[in-house]
Amino acid sequence: GINAEYGVGLYRLSGTNKQIKELKERMLRPRCQVNLRKVDDINVLTGVIKSFLMNLNDPLLTSMLSEDFKDAAEKNSLNHIFDCVARLPHENRHTLAFLVSHLQKVSDSEHTKMPRSNLARVMAPTLVAAVPMTDMDSAVKDSKRCTKVMEILLSLPPSYWSNIMSPSDECSSPTGVGYSGEDPATPGTPEMLRVQPGIYQPPTPTNKGDSTITQRVFGTRKKTFFNKFEG
Repeated sequence: GINAEYGVGLYRLSGTNKQIKELKERMLRPRCQVNLRKVDDINVLTGVIKSFLMNLNDPLLTSMLSEDFKDAAEKNSLNHIFDCVARLPHENRHTLAFLVSHLQKVSDSEHTKMPRSNLARVMAPTLVAAVPMTDMDSAVKDSKRCTKVMEILLSLPPSYWSNIMSPSDECSSPTGVGYSGEDPATPGTPEMLRVQPGIYQPPTPTNKGDSTITQRVFGTRKKTFFNKFEG
C-alpha cells in the first residue's frame, strides 16, 4: 500500500517548480544515478511524473488514438477501450499499464483521500490529447470526455494491467492469468531491473534523434521510480 507518511492529496498537491525541474533533468541525464529516497517532498516526485507526461512530444494515449478513447468512453464500451489500449505503441502501452496500476494503489489507500474520480480529473490532462477549442463550452465538454477516459482506465481490473506488463502482453481483454513476478518490465530490457531499490539510473540513449527515448527511459525504469511511493 501507499506509505501513510505521505498524507492527503497525492498527485493533487504539487511540489516547487524549481525542485521538480531539477530532479526531472537529473533523472533523464545519461549515466546519472538519483537516489529517490533522499527526496524529502513526495509532491516533488508526483510533480516530476506529471511534468514528464505532460511534456512528451505526443501524449501517452497518443494524438492519433485519443479521440477513439473518448468515443469509447462516451459509449461505455469496454471492448472499444481494450481495442484502443491494444493499438497503442509498445512503450506507451506498458508505461500506461504500470502508471494505472500505481494510481489504483494511490486511490485504494485510505491515507491519500484521492478516489479514482479525483485522480481521473488530475491525470486526464497529462495523458489524453485535448482537441483545439474555439469556445469555453467546447473546452469544458472535451475536458469531461478526457476525464471519463481516465475513470474507465482506472476502473479496469488490476489483472488486466498485470497481463500487459507480463512478457505475453495480453491486452485484448481483462481475462487471463495475471503477472506473478516482482519486477514487471518492458520485454527486452531485463538489464534495467538490476539496480538497488530507490535508485534511478537512466540508460544511455543509442539514438538521440529517437522521439521515443524519453518514453523508454521512463517506462523501463518505472518499478524503481514508484518504490518511493509504495511500502
